Amino acid sequence: MDTYPPEFAIHLQPTLVVSGLTTTEDASHQEDVNPSLVNNDSPPPPPPRPGTQSSKTGLAAQKSILLQAMLSRNNVSYWDNTKGLAGSLFYVIPEQAAYNLPPTRRFLQQTNQLHLAQQSLSPTAPSSSLYPDGLITPLWIRRHREQIPSVFIAVVDLWDRESIVGSADNGQRGFSDKGPLGVVDPMERDHDTTLAQDLLERRKVSQERGVKFAAVVMLQRSHMDDPSIEDRLNFVRKSAGLDLKNAFYVLPPSNSQEISDFAVNLQRSQYEGSMNYYKEQVKRHKKKRSNLPSTTASVRPGQQPNTGGSQQTLSVQGWMFRYDFKMGMFSECKQDIDNAVKFYESAYGLLIDMFAVTSTITPGTPGLQARTRRWAEAKVLADCLCLKICKFYLYLDAPSTALFNFRRHLIVFKAFSESWKMGDDSFEYWAWLGKQYRVFGDLLDVGTKAGFKLPIPSPGSVVYGSFAGMTEGSKDLNKFSGIGVGNGAAGFGVGPSGDAYVYGGSVGGGRGGGTHGPGAGVNPMLVLQHAGYFYHQSANCSVQRRLRFEMAEEAYPDSSVAPVPTNSRPYPPTLQSMNAERAIDHLALTIELLTKSYEQFKRHKAGRMTLFLASEIAGTYYTAGKFEMALKFFERIGKTYRKEGWNLILTSILKWSIQCAKELGFWENVVEYLIEMMSPDMPATETKRLSVFDELISILHTKIHPANTSAHKPLVLSMPQINSFVSCAVQFHTKQAFVASASKFQFQLATQGGQGALPKSFRLSYVLVEFSDPTLNHRFEDPRSLDQTDVQDSLERLSIKDRTGRTVEWINCDRCTFDTERKTWITNVGLDINPHSTLVIEGALMPEKEQIVQVTKITLGVVTEQWNVALEFPTIEVAQEGGQAGTQHNYMPLQGNPPRRQWLEVSRASEDTSSSPKLKFKHLDKGTKRAPLLRVVPRESKVEIQTLFKSPAYLDEFFPVVIKVRNGEAFPVAMEMDVELQSIDPSIESLDSIVLDPHAALKSLSAGSFQAAQILHGIRLSKASSPPSLSSVLQDLAVGEWAEQTIFVKALEIPTPRTIVCKVRYEVSLENEQKKSSTEKQHAFRVQFIPPFDAAVDYTPQLARVSETKATRESETALVPILQANVVDEKYGAVTVPALTHTEVYLMSTRVNNEGPWPVQVKEVKLIIGSESNTLSETSLAGRDGAAGDVGGLSRGHSISRMRDRKKSLQEVGIRVELLDDSSIGLDGAASRFEDSEDSESNIRPWRSGNLQTFNHLVRVIAADLDMAPEHIEVGYLRIQWRRFEDDGKATAPFVVTNVPLQPLELPKAQPYMTVDLPKDALVNRPFTAKYNIHNPTGKTLELAMTVEPSEGMVYAGIMQATLKILPFANHSIQMNCYPLQAGLTRLPRVKLVINKRKPSRRRGQTSHQPQHPESHEETLVKVRGATKMGGPQNARTGTGEAVVIFVKPETGSLE
Repeated sequence: MDTYPPEFAIHLQPTLVVSGLTTTEDASHQEDVNPSLVNNDSPPPPPPRPGTQSSKTGLAAQKSILLQAMLSRNNVSYWDNTKGLAGSLFYVIPEQAAYNLPPTRRFLQQTNQLHLAQQSLSPTAPSSSLYPDGLITPLWIRRHREQIPSVFIAVVDLWDRESIVGSADNGQRGFSDKGPLGVVDPMERDHDTTLAQDLLERRKVSQERGVKFAAVVMLQRSHMDDPSIEDRLNFVRKSAGLDLKNAFYVLPPSNSQEISDFAVNLQRSQYEGSMNYYKEQVKRHKKKRSNLPSTTASVRPGQQPNTGGSQQTLSVQGWMFRYDFKMGMFSECKQDIDNAVKFYESAYGLLIDMFAVTSTITPGTPGLQARTRRWAEAKVLADCLCLKICKFYLYLDAPSTALFNFRRHLIVFKAFSESWKMGDDSFEYWAWLGKQYRVFGDLLDVGTKAGFKLPIPSPGSVVYGSFAGMTEGSKDLNKFSGIGVGNGAAGFGVGPSGDAYVYGGSVGGGRGGGTHGPGAGVNPMLVLQHAGYFYHQSANCSVQRRLRFEMAEEAYPDSSVAPVPTNSRPYPPTLQSMNAERAIDHLALTIELLTKSYEQFKRHKAGRMTLFLASEIAGTYYTAGKFEMALKFFERIGKTYRKEGWNLILTSILKWSIQCAKELGFWENVVEYLIEMMSPDMPATETKRLSVFDELISILHTKIHPANTSAHKPLVLSMPQINSFVSCAVQFHTKQAFVASASKFQFQLATQGGQGALPKSFRLSYVLVEFSDPTLNHRFEDPRSLDQTDVQDSLERLSIKDRTGRTVEWINCDRCTFDTERKTWITNVGLDINPHSTLVIEGALMPEKEQIVQVTKITLGVVTEQWNVALEFPTIEVAQEGGQAGTQHNYMPLQGNPPRRQWLEVSRASEDTSSSPKLKFKHLDKGTKRAPLLRVVPRESKVEIQTLFKSPAYLDEFFPVVIKVRNGEAFPVAMEMDVELQSIDPSIESLDSIVLDPHAALKSLSAGSFQAAQILHGIRLSKASSPPSLSSVLQDLAVGEWAEQTIFVKALEIPTPRTIVCKVRYEVSLENEQKKSSTEKQHAFRVQFIPPFDAAVDYTPQLARVSETKATRESETALVPILQANVVDEKYGAVTVPALTHTEVYLMSTRVNNEGPWPVQVKEVKLIIGSESNTLSETSLAGRDGAAGDVGGLSRGHSISRMRDRKKSLQEVGIRVELLDDSSIGLDGAASRFEDSEDSESNIRPWRSGNLQTFNHLVRVIAADLDMAPEHIEVGYLRIQWRRFEDDGKATAPFVVTNVPLQPLELPKAQPYMTVDLPKDALVNRPFTAKYNIHNPTGKTLELAMTVEPSEGMVYAGIMQATLKILPFANHSIQMNCYPLQAGLTRLPRVKLVINKRKPSRRRGQTSHQPQHPESHEETLVKVRGATKMGGPQNARTGTGEAVVIFVKPETGSLE
């Protein structure tokens, strides 16, 4: 849009002038708008805002903020961006404080000051640029937009006395105090009168022009405290004659937000006056138009040739155009779009009629002469009016009408151009047409960015019949829609001779016209599209413009001589137009337009069109000589066309790419494009294919070619990314093969397409087949030069032709040599790719390990002195039958797309030696199309493995397992066996072991040198009768013979199944092979392990009986324990405190059960307690973490680590366990300890399954401090030495040790208790003394309440109730004299001791209103240790079932 005057293109708004907010030098009306700064997105800039300085304070700062608020809402754009706020906005022009509207011409005539009038812009004024026949100038619009506003607002200051205080001249006139209320200050009145007079003069001038005038008085801080401010403001308003409601405003000191709101409200209040101004302007010009004379031939004579005399003045039709245009402009400023469209269309119709040779509106009047100044001005006006009309129809949501008017404008002027001899064969026409498309595209671009929505066409859309007729290209414009001319609607047209005429009626004009109906359809020419379409049309016009200009440049090359008409060019362009066209870069303009179109189509997600535009841009870059940019665009769009299979377009792109690469010297790209051009998918003739092939061979093999001035870098091409002229694949004969055995594969190389696809034979330098195992890679090389044709090798070759005429050649390359440097199998073979042929190379792999062999890549190489080109074909996955391949290229092109795997099989007749071998494709299997991988597995072993053992096994024993191996091969083999005992949890170190000789393992275990092993390697297998051997000499096992090996498994701790894996290895000689293949057979089995013994123990506390011994006498005379001195234990070296030491004696009754199903022989059962356990654990740690030793393992998870924990805890708390008596007996009265002689071992009777053995032990537990002792302590464990009992009496395994854990002992808590000392004998009717000992092992003083309850069979004499206090760690004795009355088991009188625990009563300071708890007692009975539990009603009454009894003998006689 920047090619047209911005005044004709921008969206006009009401103009508002505000004065007093800026200085003289900042006034915007003194600065002209630079049209060069206007573009599509940035229209003419608004008036420059004065710089706001941070130093401004007070009233100046208020004015600056108000000015910014006024200017912030200026809308200077080609599109109306205000939406619904359009009626409340102005285009604000800031002016200086002394500014006043220019006086009218009438006022200047009355005052004889006409010389001060502004320059007239009327065609009647000789000083005007329009004199004598001009239409309109942009200066007129600028004057009404920037100099003659619709609203004039004067911002003034109210004078303040403080502004002169301190002045040297006026200091003596200052007042210190103001007068009383109602007294007027003369100085203030003088200044107010001057201000009112100034406002009055401005108001009068504004009224003369019809401009709405308003005044804004800005107050200062000092005015807010002045009581006379209201009177002063009223005086100024009334003196100036301003209305209080809409013409006089007061702005007190305010903040930024308040000033911004004031500016908005001020503009809204002036909007109605602005609309009235433009309304009166429309009425005034409409009246002027109606006063024009009639448009008849008699009014205006025919135009005479200009001979230098009087000039032709503007016609009546021209004045009608001026008035219509002005009314349209004022309506646009008024934001009356409907009337603006009507006036602009009327002006457009009048202007179009003026271009005709003879006018139809003014009969007899000639049209504008082509290539004149007025003709050029009128043409610009027509273009801008069309743009305005289209824009307004878009405002009114009538896109089809806007498009109709635009295309009507193009067709009309196309007809006019032909009548002016400036048709489509001239660059001037294409320049004009391209400008129209670009401007319309800019309009749509600006509109869509501002919120305009493009229409979505539907079958029921409006179809303009008149517009549809325009597409026929007819010069007869009678089908055009009607355009309002004057008060009626008239159609206009241009005949074949260029004459214009008018007809009545309208065909489809307006927003409602057109043809409707279900059969109307959608015409793409009637649908308004986005801006990209019009940018592209403009780019096409730019191309035609360049071509036409080049033709004119050839005809008129001299830039200083005007073109002369010739026979071929009777109407040449002017010298001025030629020179102007020479300054334009047509290609840059075309690229710019195509780029803008590309961006628009990309924004609207039109993928196909963006690719097309990219190709157009690339072609333009190529024409401009920017080959690198062109090549980038070609490569970018070529990827998409290649992916989607548009090979016809891709061929053209490749041709252009080759030319660009040659110009740039990118020969690697040239080779790549030529290789793709050889593909049969690229449509081309045989001659073209042959030229492409020859050019490729010339570049690769000709030394004098320009591309071969130096050696090139290796060129690697990924063939699946481009179209290939060959296809290749690798096929395995079988899906599975054995290690170290030969497996055949075939490499198949076939040309694409049919006959003529490849014009000549193409020779490869090498073929490299890469596998997942690099040691299996095969490289087939052709050492011949290009001129050599004979193949010199000893390889077997066969060739046939199939039914389609394709030549199939088979080459046997199974004898390759291994290159140690490149680590690749290599052989020499002829690698000529013949037209319409398939080359099959058969090779063999010999994998040396178990794996999955995959084909990773196939590389076809061409190596010359200057080039090293590699064509890489990556492999694809196995495609199932009916599935789609993962790429568009076919890697198995034999006979189309075969449904199954094919193998080229060579059939040789064994009997007839004269017949030649035959080739035939054979289907290998069903279901898959190709098998690009080979599974290599070890050779299947024929060895048979059996295991013999008695399950379940016992923990801690050396469990024998017999492994038998049978040779099932057809020849003797030497075998080795590995046996592995897998751990239960891999994260935990296993304590299990596996051995061959348990006796030797037991000896090394006793010596502390045994190392537990879970794997036995290299066991040499021999006949079952031969002893096991670990020698390095292997013995062959005959066919069908059995080898037998016994292993012993020792499992500890956890009773769970163990997995044992045995692997048998041997080597087998393959057929026709010198190497031997190692074969392995694996056999796994599980053995269940259970504990051999289970133990349960009962702890019975023993009552100590006192006798007349030395110890008793010493205890009677001993001091109170708390007063006794510390004692050093000589045995354990520990210091004990007698007051804290507590001793208990328990009887342990241990029951040992044989849990397993197998009988065992027990050699020894021993209780390991106290320090013995700790010492033994330390000794057993000399082995490997206690996994094996004399102690053996613990059958229930009690490992040596738990022994350590127990040792640590007993030492820390001072617990000591001692064995007092061992009176246990075994089965049949046998003692628990046996002699270590062979005779004794043979006499040991087995423990059968379920047998129960009982062992009794008397132990004493001494606690250094009972309060610190744990609740449960482990007394020890049973150490059982045993072995499995065989039925035949033969023992193969030695005795082993199992540590059976025992239940922990629960120690009594530190609480008072009683013990009783009774005499040995008691007789009836004879008194005896019973002594009750009360012990207080706690650290507190106890208060006990003692009560003695009588007994039926015994009389008691003594205290019945008493209260006792016992010190901490002290004892108290009570003697009771009893008299037995009956014989037998008699209960003594019960001594009941209750511990009194007083609960605290009310605390000191507790108020009386708080609840008081009565004093209470908590009773705790003191138990008698060693008492007998008895039943009866009395026990129920006393609450306890414990009683102390004594056996009373008769006085005479004895009990039977």
